Amino acid sequence: MSKISEISDIDIDKLTLEKSNKGKYHNILYEDNPILIETEFLPAPFGLDESYNNKFIKLALKNIKNSLESQELYTFIETLEKKLVELIPDCDGIESQVRCHSKYDPILTVKVPMGKNSVNVEIVDKNGTPFNLYGLNKGDYVKCILLIDTVWYFRGKYSYKIKAKRIVLDRN
Repeated sequence: MSKISEISDIDIDKLTLEKSNKGKYHNILYEDNPILIETEFLPAPFGLDESYNNKFIKLALKNIKNSLESQELYTFIETLEKKLVELIPDCDGIESQVRCHSKYDPILTVKVPMGKNSVNVEIVDKNGTPFNLYGLNKGDYVKCILLIDTVWYFRGKYSYKIKAKRIVLDRN
């Protein structure tokens, strides 16, 4: 695994894109590596979500008006997405991984990488004991190491996913 960066240490202007050999996507690189960042413990208000055989955890950027960590993560994602649009020729927008609603905290969508019927991410409780992803309940708190590594063009728009590399569960 590459080095985990502190969000505040990442200079978005040093972000680069490298076109893949297959041409359908670009690698997102920061100092020649994919971006790896760690979140604080955040609530997963919906537990585990599924869509088209993909698994996701939606994290609430809790108390965003008063939490510096939530503000920093939100601003980082927003700035990253603007930079991706700037770096991709002829790109007029990218599908954001943050959803905002005036009445609720912003929600960050995190993809859980899957292999052939298995989860490809380390999942432990706060004591380091392995944990089954399907036991994630609505309202559980999780801390994640997030990977941001590719952007691609599909059906007329650019997209990227923020992927979990490690999930730590805290039920308090």
